[in-house]
Amino acid sequence: MKKIVLLLLSTFLLASCFGGDFPQITMDELGQRLQTEKDFILLDVRTPEEFVNGHIPGAICIPNETIGQQEITALPDKGQRIYIYCRSGNRSKQAARKLIKLGYTNIVEAGGIRQWKGEVITGGTPSL
Repeated sequence: MKKIVLLLLSTFLLASCFGGDFPQITMDELGQRLQTEKDFILLDVRTPEEFVNGHIPGAICIPNETIGQQEITALPDKGQRIYIYCRSGNRSKQAARKLIKLGYTNIVEAGGIRQWKGEVITGGTPSL
């Protein structure tokens, strides 16, 4: 019985160390969800320059570095589903943690655009 309790405790601690406070999906899963779901925000947390050079259609850009510095008017509903991505998955995890600390409750981290197999568009205006 002690071994089971220790195993469960260890699993919980490891999960919390690796960002277990929000769901994580692959870019393939994101592609499927974007086709079937409605009423979500697709959030690109790369720099404005990276966003303009190529982003997933329908995404808005709020750079990770700016999250937490001021109210985010582009994200008014803290309960709305927000899919977050960046270039490789590091900044999206950081941004997800920041948004959760700000009270957002429906965050899903999707990794990096480098793994995206769908359409990428250029141009657009970052939300900042």
